[in-house]
Amino acid sequence: MEFPSGEELKMSKGKVKEYDLNRGCGIIIDFDTGQNLTVYANYLDLKDGETLKVGQEVEYKKENNRHRQWLIDVRIV
Repeated sequence: MEFPSGEELKMSKGKVKEYDLNRGCGIIIDFDTGQNLTVYANYLDLKDGETLKVGQEVEYKKENNRHRQWLIDVRIV
C-alpha cells in the first residue's frame, strides 16, 4: 500500500484477542497503548495456510482513515 505523504509507517506489535475466521475480522490488543484495535481479513499479510489465532503476537502498521485507525500489513511474528 502506498501513502500519499511518501512516509513509511512504522510497525507496531500486539496480540490477537479474538478473530472470527467466518466473519473475517477480529481484535488485536496494541502493546504500546493497550487499545483494542479491529483487524480485517483484507489487510492480513499471511503466508499460505496461516490464520490468526487467539494469543498470537502480530506486527502491523496503523493508518488513520476518517477518524479511525486501520491495521494494515498484519503478520504473525
